[in-house]
Parts: sequence; structure tokens; C-alpha cells
Amino acid sequence: MRSIYRILVLLIAAILAAPAFGLSDEEIFRDFPFNQVSPGARAAGLGGAFISLADDSTAAQANPAGLMNLRRPELFVELRSRGYDSSQVGVAGPIDGDFFQGQIEVGASSTPETSFGPTFISYVVPFERVSFGFSRLESLNIETRTRNGFRLTGQEAIVDFDPNTGEPIITGFQPVDLNLTAEADVDALIEQYNVAMAFNLHRTFSVGLTAVYGRADINGRVDNLFVDAAGPLFQNPTLDYATRINDSDSDVAYNVGVLWRPGRGVVSIGGVYRKGLQYSLRERIEDQGVRADQAQRLFGRTFENRINTPDTYGLGISFRPSEPWTILIDVVHIEYSDLMEGYVSGLNRVIFPEPGEFVVDDGDEVHFGIERIFLAGKTAIAARLGYWSDPDHRIRAADNTDLVGAFPAGQRWEHVTAGLGVTLEQGIQIDVAVDVSDVNTSYIFSSIYRF
Repeated sequence: MRSIYRILVLLIAAILAAPAFGLSDEEIFRDFPFNQVSPGARAAGLGGAFISLADDSTAAQANPAGLMNLRRPELFVELRSRGYDSSQVGVAGPIDGDFFQGQIEVGASSTPETSFGPTFISYVVPFERVSFGFSRLESLNIETRTRNGFRLTGQEAIVDFDPNTGEPIITGFQPVDLNLTAEADVDALIEQYNVAMAFNLHRTFSVGLTAVYGRADINGRVDNLFVDAAGPLFQNPTLDYATRINDSDSDVAYNVGVLWRPGRGVVSIGGVYRKGLQYSLRERIEDQGVRADQAQRLFGRTFENRINTPDTYGLGISFRPSEPWTILIDVVHIEYSDLMEGYVSGLNRVIFPEPGEFVVDDGDEVHFGIERIFLAGKTAIAARLGYWSDPDHRIRAADNTDLVGAFPAGQRWEHVTAGLGVTLEQGIQIDVAVDVSDVNTSYIFSSIYRF
């Protein structure tokens, strides 16, 4: 599997602040949190449920049709602090492949750096019949160091290459007792710039469109080291092969949204479709290492990786049973299977050079939020609670293969959120929120200035 790139593959998992587990080097890149849920501390406090409300300048991302809710120009800024737990994972199981038969034990540790900074900035200009929005979203900004240790015991193929086709040929087998170490450092930034427009088709029905320009900048390294306890050579840690990536790419996509507000605004129904982005990045295999030549013959000194952001479909409904209360529910379907388009495995040391069969399932997120408005004199104060569930989107070995024990499925993570907001007379709104799960905690601050 392709070292650093596969990190990203998981990426893009159209979700917010949730750890993603990538499989080529699934042991290396397990914690890539992509900020894809509705931005803003108000939405965060509501569990990310905002598709049917979308009544501030975050609508360009949540549901562009909501820009017609705005009556005054708005400047919006979000600051987010994301802290990730240092994680450790251990798995074990048999492997019975063409190139290796035996047992594998895997132990991995990952230490992502806590990030803090502006993650969403937006400016919206509303007119009577149309509204325009301009925004920047930081969907990923992370530095992480991961170290994985394997032990492989059994027999491994001795490999040569067909001079005509270049395909690997098994010429025999040898017993192995390998202690492998994979070390990785990754610094990744993915950001997108949005231009949104919305207009009313009817006084109760609006539509919106966001044009998205995305850019990915990735720097990373993976070093694969080994010790062969079964033979007279390589008794000390020795470089097997190493990969590097230092590249950037850009792409364009779009979001489409609709918003229906029947009656007197008691109920609001919204829908949104977000087209995924695609990035192509160049990765290289270094010349150093015992198997560097084999890896280069299979993949080339450099090769192109295609990273696909999953398409997402969202539907939301909000209900105001009385003036101070709002209840919201969103359901979002994410086509994680898009990540597998162009996926080429085989560079991961556990199964090298066997390709392997890997899959990832599409998933559904459920977001729920409730808001209560209080008045303190002339100042409006909002209290919010929310919940959302993040489905398993780890790239894993196919169920019909012998790699399931080494590359297992992930799990669904449950998030609980809470937030407060205050609206001042001067046209300033300040919101804070916290999003807590078993794997990470995010603190969100956002402010709106209405001209």
C-alpha cells in the first residue's frame, strides 16, 4: 500500500474531527481528522446538525441555500483547538498469502500534535433576491508521528521478476522471524476556498450553489526497518525501503443545497449534496534499502497517487415547538467507497509485494441538536446540546481474505457536544462549543459581526 498517500485516502472522509484509519500503512496513519461537518461553534454545539437551519454565514458549507436567511452583511471567524489522544493498537492473526504464510503481530502508537487556529472565515453579502458568500475552510491541518512494530514468523517467498512483464515471480521460500519497524512523520494541510450564491424560487423555498477550490499540501516520510532473527544476516535494524512525499495539488468541486420553510417557520427542511475533491500527488521510493530495487521495479521510482474525497448527501429537519426552542436532526450519507477508486496496494511491508484486497464501506452519520434561548435583559443567550455518530470508515482487508486479522475493521465513535452563545446589541454574536468523544476533544470558538 502506498505509504503516506494512503494516509490521506482516509481522509477525506467527509467528516468532522474524527480519527480516520488509513490502510496502506494502516499501522502508520490512523489519525487523520478531517473537518467536514458544518463549521461554527453554534453548529458544533448542536452536534453538527445545521442543514435545515443554515441561518448564518457558515451556510456556504452547511447548506448554501441558507444564505437567503441573512438580512445583513456578516463577517464570520471560527477558531478551533483539536486535541487527539495518543493511541496504541495491537492486533494479531494468521496470513496465508502467495508471498507469505505465517503469523503476524502488530503494535502501533501514534502521537498527533494538538492544533489550534482559524479554521473557517466567511463574508456574506445579502441582497433582496440573491445572496453571495466568500469563505475559506481548513479541512485538515495536522502533524503526527507514528511508530509501528511487526513480528512476522513463518515462511516468506524469494522473489525474482519476469524479464518480459516485470511481474514478481516466486523462486522459492525461506523461513523468517522478522521484527519490523515502520516509522512515519506527516505534515498535511488541506484547505478549500468557496464562492457561494443563493436565491429564492419562492418566498418559502431557496436554492444555493457553492463553487469549491481545494488544495492539498503534503510532506511526509516512511522508513521501513527490519531485523531477521532467523538468519545470520541483518541482526541489527536495517533499512528495507523508504518512501517520501512532498507535493501539492488542487481541484474544483461544488455543493448544492435546497431549503424549504413551509408555514410560519415552525418547520424547516433542508438538503445538500457535496461533490468530492480529487488530488494527485507524487510519491517517491528512495534508492536506499535492501528492497529498494524491488519496490522501484514494481512501482517505479516515483508514482502518482489519486486521492478522492467521498461524495456526501445530507438531509435535515428542524422544528420550533415554541419560540425559545429549536430541535434539529440531520442524516448524512457518505460514500467512503469512493476512496478505493485507484487504490493500489502492495507497498506495505506486511504483504509486500502481494497486492491484497481492501475495502471500505459507505457510512451514515446521524446528528441531533437542541437549542434553548434565554433573555438576560436585552441580551439573548443560547444554550445548546448535541450528539452525533461517526461510522466506521477504516480501510480494511476484505472479509474473504487471510489479512482480516492484521487489517481489521474499525468502529463507530459517539460524540457528545455542548455550547453557549450570546448576541450583543452591537450586532456581534459570540459562540463557544466543545465536542467530546473517546478519541479526541475539540474546542470551538466563533464570532459573527453583522454590519
